[in-house]
Parts: sequence; structure tokens; C-alpha cells
Amino acid sequence: MSQIVWEVQAWAEAEFGRCRLGDRRRNRRLIKLAARIAADPSATTPDQMQWWADTKGAYRFMDNDDVCFEEIIAPHCQATRSMSTSSGHSLIIHDTTELSYAQWNQPREDLGPTGNGRKQGFYLHSALRTDAHTQEILGLAGQILFARVPAPKPVDKKRETALDAKRRPRESEIWQKLIAMVGRPPAGERFTHVCDRGADNFEVYAQAQLLQTDWIVRSAHLHRKVRLASVCDPENPRANATTSVDVLLARLPFQGASQVPVVARPGRRPRVADVQLRWTCVWMPRPKPCSLWAQEQAPEWLRMQVLEVIETDPPARLKTAIKKGTGTRNPDQPLRWVLYSSHAIASLEDAQRIATMYARRPLIEEYHKALKTGCQVEERQYQTGARLARITGVLSVTAIRLLRMKSIAAIEPDRPADDVAPTDWVEALYDHRTAESPKYKQRWPEGSWTIQEFLRQLAMLGGFLGRKSDGPPGWLTLWRGTTKLQLILQTRRAMRRKCG
Repeated sequence: MSQIVWEVQAWAEAEFGRCRLGDRRRNRRLIKLAARIAADPSATTPDQMQWWADTKGAYRFMDNDDVCFEEIIAPHCQATRSMSTSSGHSLIIHDTTELSYAQWNQPREDLGPTGNGRKQGFYLHSALRTDAHTQEILGLAGQILFARVPAPKPVDKKRETALDAKRRPRESEIWQKLIAMVGRPPAGERFTHVCDRGADNFEVYAQAQLLQTDWIVRSAHLHRKVRLASVCDPENPRANATTSVDVLLARLPFQGASQVPVVARPGRRPRVADVQLRWTCVWMPRPKPCSLWAQEQAPEWLRMQVLEVIETDPPARLKTAIKKGTGTRNPDQPLRWVLYSSHAIASLEDAQRIATMYARRPLIEEYHKALKTGCQVEERQYQTGARLARITGVLSVTAIRLLRMKSIAAIEPDRPADDVAPTDWVEALYDHRTAESPKYKQRWPEGSWTIQEFLRQLAMLGGFLGRKSDGPPGWLTLWRGTTKLQLILQTRRAMRRKCG
């Protein structure tokens, strides 16, 4: 795993030093602003800046029309896309989250509707790059911030035709646009785009194929018509009759068993699901009608694998929910994924590998938690959409820093803390924790902390109780602890200068 830049000033210079904002003073202001935000991500801007002059400078920067969201995040995304990995294979995990600002009751032209339409804000579509083997978080490969535009209303009671809907700008195009933004992988690397049901679109698959990248996408349209790839004539897409995906899968026998981790969500406990797998190779035709882009650039047929992952023996509580007829509304229901993939499946091991890669998709939801809970992006009190877009750009990169620091304990929990975190951070936290409770010196001799224990103690400094029944620390306690540790470090350095 690559080294994390823990010192906030060095991190800010590494992430934002290559921004080209048209003026060196703006670049310096952005670096200073990012460093202050990284030191206390969840605080308000006045608390982060500490001085009135710096607060005014931050407000002027956010109000500058020559600065935009895309310019702020572009260097980080470019650096992430160009990275080389030890495995040579990366997952590009996509998802969209809404940023709602409930403090405004009056409609604003520079924001769009969110949720049920009663709130205002943006939608943020992100592509998170991770190592497919080590699960190391590399950063954002691309990101698009947009305000939702409602579909046009019919004129003179004339309903919009399917062709008209395909030819006008559509929100679903954002998946294809972000794949195009990520582009081709660097030499010697392989990209696999992992997407949820929102990306189940022929144009998404065609765009990935044109860029020579792979994909794993969960199906949203099981009634989609496809043709089974012929064993005798595999290159002929018309060798077999057309049938729907659900009917085709129902005819197939299960070809093996596996286990898939299911993450915890509101109303759903974490568990490991015992699943059965079945798969086949299909040809997917270009839909009619289709967009102008698909008509001009997409192939007429796309060949891909379709894999079904289904939980055949769910826990007793799920069987009870299904029996009572509440399974469709209950978030804790049996697992079923139907996945489209460009990866070849020649054996059960290949199918298990695809299912495992898709099971890592919730990692991007952890990124959204870092952005919303760790950075408090929806609580910002900037009064225009343009200002909110600029601060979102800074916080989007800051959230990657938070996510990497939290997830490193899950990836390499037994790695010595000194190998990952700065030595003075580890020493300061150790001295502080052992001073409060001398029994820690007996349990943890000096220099024996792992990175997992270091982050756990850091969260306990911020209010995490650390009981045996507690799970991993949350964002707020982890970063309250980080803020306190920064003050401890400043005090130690000041005492050394005074005494030295």
C-alpha cells in the first residue's frame, strides 16, 4: 500500500499544487484553504480558518467566478487515472449521491430539485478507483457535479415519443459521460467499471468497449431481449432466437455455490450470504430507438456474459418476511444479482471473481459517508450554487483522504503504526493515552501499536467508547480525535521550541 500523506500542509500541496486557476495567489489560497479544511473537515469555514482575514480570503475564493468545480478536482483525478498498481487491475466504482441543502425554502435557479422534489441541491456522480486485488483506495478517477433538470412537460397534450426521449439530454447519460471522462487505462493497466442498476444502458456498455475497458453492471431490466451465444457459431449474433434475460436464466441450471458478503444498511444486518451461481454468454442488440451517439458510434451487437447470483437458503428472518408478503418492502431480503460483464467466464472461479468484485461496490457508499458525515458537505452555509460547487470540489478530495485513512485499518490491520502514520503522531497519541490510563503501558508496550489499534485509539480520543461490542469507529469520532491530536502536536512542538 502506498504511503498516506498525513501532514495536512504537505497533503494540500500534493493534491492542489497542480491546479491552474489563472493566478498564483488563487493557487496559494486554495492550498491554504485545503490544509485548514483537512485539519478539521467537519467544522464550519470560520472555525477552520481561525482568523478573520483568512475567513474573508476563503469567502472571496469561493465567490470568484474564475474558479470552478472542474478545475479544483481535475489534478487529483488526472493523477489518480495515471497511477500504476502492483496488480495491474483496478476497479472503477461508480455511483451517484444527492447533496440536499434544506436551509433554503425558496426555489433557487442555480440549484435543482432533489429527493421528492421538495428539497434543493446537486447530484454528485463519482468514479472511485481501487486496486482490484489489494483493495487499496487510489482516489477519484472522475467526478461530475450537476443539478437535476426535470423532464420537459408535454406540449398541447402531446406525449413524448420514445425516440424523442432518446434524442434529448437525459440524466442517465451521466454514467456514459463519466466512463468517457475516465478514458483508456494507462499502459499495462486494466480498468473494470463497477456500476449499479442505474448504468444498465446499452450506451454504457458500448462506451466502455470503445475505450477498451471492462465492466460489471447490475441489470435493471430483466425483460431485456438478448440472444444466446451459439456454441457452434459464437461470432454470429443471430444464430439463436431472441429471448428475455429472466426467461433465459430460468432455463439454466445452477453451476456452483459460493459466499458473498452483504454489508449493513438501515434495516439490514451485515451477513455472509450463501449463494448459487449460473451464467451464460449472450449477444445484446442495439436498442431501437436509440440516441444519435449510439446510432453513429456504437456497434449493432455487444457480446457479454450474464451472471446470476442468488441466495437460495436465506436466514429464517428473511423467510418469515417473504411468507408474510413484506419481502418487497423489507430492505433485509434475500440476495439476487443479475450482472452483465465483459469478463469471460470459463469456470466457477471466474464467476466467483466477478461476484466478489461487484460485492465491493458499497465502498463508494463509504466515500459518500466521508463526504457527508466526515466533511459535512450538506451543512455548508454558502448562499449560491456556484459557491457550493467550489467548496464541494475541495471537500470531495478531502473525503478521499478520510476514506483512505479509515480503510487502511481494514486492508492491513496488523501493519505497524509507525510504517503508516508519522512517528510523532504515534508517539504523541501513545503518550497522551498512557498518561490517562497507565494500564495501557502494560497492555501495549511502546512501539507495539498496529495501524488498527492506532486508529482505534485516535477515535477514542474523539469520543469512541471502544467496547468489545462496538464495531469500527465512525467518521465523527475519528475526526474529532484527529482534531484533538493536532492540538496536542502543536502544544508539544511549541514546548520544544520554548525549552530548546
